[in-house]
Amino acid sequence: PKSFVPITGIIALALAIGYTFVVYERIPFATANLRTALSGIRSNLGLLGVTFCFQAIALGVSISYAFAGVGLCDAILFGDLKISYWGQILAYTGVGLAYYWTYQVLCHVVQATVAGVIGSWWFQTDVDRTPCSEELTASFLRSTLFSFGSICFGSLLVGFVQILRQFAEPLRPNRDESVLMCLQECIVCFQEIIVSCVDGLADCFNPWAFTYVGLYGYGFLDAGRNATELFRKRGWSMIVTDDLIPNVLFMVSLVIGGVTGCFAVLIEVLDEYRFVSIEQSTLTAFLMGLTIGLILSSVLFGLISSAVNAVIVCFAGSPVEFQNSHSELSDEMRVAWREVWPGSMDITDMKISMESGGTRLAF
Repeated sequence: PKSFVPITGIIALALAIGYTFVVYERIPFATANLRTALSGIRSNLGLLGVTFCFQAIALGVSISYAFAGVGLCDAILFGDLKISYWGQILAYTGVGLAYYWTYQVLCHVVQATVAGVIGSWWFQTDVDRTPCSEELTASFLRSTLFSFGSICFGSLLVGFVQILRQFAEPLRPNRDESVLMCLQECIVCFQEIIVSCVDGLADCFNPWAFTYVGLYGYGFLDAGRNATELFRKRGWSMIVTDDLIPNVLFMVSLVIGGVTGCFAVLIEVLDEYRFVSIEQSTLTAFLMGLTIGLILSSVLFGLISSAVNAVIVCFAGSPVEFQNSHSELSDEMRVAWREVWPGSMDITDMKISMESGGTRLAF
């Protein structure tokens, strides 16, 4: 209906305004991180070329899997492919899982490549670089050749482990309450075992591991453990869960996906072209357009979120070097972090002050 687009637009605007009020206090923190990340990207614009290439690959992959999914559906419903109900579920799940894994690999290769370039820029003053600089070439080769297996391994499991952790979080027992009954004590013990196992998996399989892979070339499990340990030592375990920038980028991707879905519906309606041979083909066309638009925009915006992740990891590991090479950005980040997360900069400020005084301390 004609009222669908304005109604959804008004709802989206209302949600965006509401979300702005919710996260308003954290905006300076996100702004400082984003400004530093964009400065690192501008220092080597070849990252844009790499991202556009992977976006083109994602488009080709999306079209291929769309044909595969539609062909499988037509073969089951109208062709000679006769399989049971559970066989159909397994076939559709296999196609969806393969598409998801491919998409994750593309995103995380970009993340690792960006991390390597940001890591090189972190320790250097601003200099003119060609789009195909040595840092970009080395980082790209490491991500697509030497560390490609680690990226594929992590891309398959990280998403599932993060979802599992969300489901396990409500089971986390509250030890503040006294436990009097033996049965309740057993239940609490069982909950602790489950949560402990999930936390152990999440320590290794977390999104920060891809940044560590791009920066240092570790294997995936070692990268995940090192990233978790770094944030734990800095006392930033809560800080790194701030997802303001990823959430905003995801909302923009949803808008782009919705526009792409509407465009797919227009093609089907105006050109009388049917994407599939089943009922409710208009809904199917919209969902296909939504998925493709969401995937392509996510790969593109992954450049920004990857740079922000690399900035946070480098800021945790090497704040003094950043102060020496990019003092203005370092000062801005430390002011914003102190404002939003009081006490988070105590160790960093001490290290920088001792460095400025000519004395080094080992932490």
